[in-house]
Amino acid sequence: MEDKKLPEYKVPEVITYTAEEIFEALGPAHTGSLRGDSAF
Repeated sequence: MEDKKLPEYKVPEVITYTAEEIFEALGPAHTGSLRGDSAF
């Protein structure tokens, strides 16, 4: 049986966003809100 090397494990990168950053990236149409107020 051949010695097979496993690929090197890379730790996943965790990225966190604030509500404000998500709002700026997506806009009110995607977040369903208007600067924290409900759009509905």
